[in-house]
Amino acid sequence: MAYVLKTNWKTQLNLMWLGQTILIAMLAMSLPYWPLYISQLGDYTPQQIRFWSAAIYIAPFVSSTFSSPVWGKLGDKYGYKPMVIRACLGLFITQTLILLFSNVFMIFLFRLLQGVLAGFIVAAQSWALAISPDHERGATIGKLQSATAVGNLIGPLLGGIIATYGGYHSIFSSSSVICAAITVLFLFFLQNTDNKNKTQADTETSSGMNTLSYLQRQILSILFVIIIIQLARAMITPVFSLFVTEQLGGTDITVGVLYAATGLMIFITAPSWGRFFDHFIQQNQPIHLVVTLLLFICAGLQVLHAYAYTATSIFVLRLLWGVCLGALLPVMLRLLVDNASQHKHGFYLGLGNSATKFGNLLGIITGALIEANFGYANSFLATALLYVVAGIAFLLNINPLKKLTNE
Repeated sequence: MAYVLKTNWKTQLNLMWLGQTILIAMLAMSLPYWPLYISQLGDYTPQQIRFWSAAIYIAPFVSSTFSSPVWGKLGDKYGYKPMVIRACLGLFITQTLILLFSNVFMIFLFRLLQGVLAGFIVAAQSWALAISPDHERGATIGKLQSATAVGNLIGPLLGGIIATYGGYHSIFSSSSVICAAITVLFLFFLQNTDNKNKTQADTETSSGMNTLSYLQRQILSILFVIIIIQLARAMITPVFSLFVTEQLGGTDITVGVLYAATGLMIFITAPSWGRFFDHFIQQNQPIHLVVTLLLFICAGLQVLHAYAYTATSIFVLRLLWGVCLGALLPVMLRLLVDNASQHKHGFYLGLGNSATKFGNLLGIITGALIEANFGYANSFLATALLYVVAGIAFLLNINPLKKLTNE
């Protein structure tokens, strides 16, 4: 532990970045392969395979939507490192259980349990903000956002390699072992946070414990915009592979390259965007105008998606979209914690994470319905409209930004 205490916050943040990248990659390894894995577990019809694949895929998103604020609140009270360790242990336990059982219903329950027990992103963000200077909040959130992006990029590739040479069970055995290793790494090398406001948090009045009593208009507006942003981002996901193969005449490789383009740009640009917004906020610059402009640019890019008919043009558009996305979620989370008392950062980040998951779920469902009834082009146009709505909502309701920390 002596070594941990001597390391500066940037070294600690780099350790968290590495651990988060690896954990996200381990969880993402199985995502594209659920239909193939389920088909090996029994004699299921194509309809049953689709149903169980979808249910197992979205299960942790559903349960974590409700559990994230709870774990964030507990982190505010008892410290963020214990929540990081708890989340890692939860991932290890659920990955091990999925490995040991071959019944699809039990796997579905374990995926629900994974969402309940995990909450790693919230714990990691809360811990990172607690050890980093206030003027580096945007850069800190952006760096961890890049870890999520790169983990989601390399995870499916690793999963494909492991499944090819070791079978689908090897995906879960590998992820279980790695989750255990990351848990030990964090246990011994991750610095404890000084919960400076624990006393204040413990002495809140019972009315203050009521969520809606201290969720002011600014917070609700930010959460609404996060939901819309994630809804728009997820809308094309269910049918993207079909769009590429049917509309563009692409191959599986084309699907992978185009899908990865957006995540790659998020990975590259999110830390820089975080530093940019940190500087803007310190200089009292009109950050709301920049964010609104980015949302409108996203809308324009989606309109161009609707009328693009070559893989090259879609590739360029998705690169540009990724640049914008690299800014949006980190800055929204930065504004969320800026509008919260310091001893409530975990809770508010939990709400932000819940809004993210809820938006993703709405996007997946809405996107599939719109494409099935109105086609690919209208799916992109609907996404563009959502970005316009988010831009208007942000401009009208999150300006000026009034901090709640002094209330």
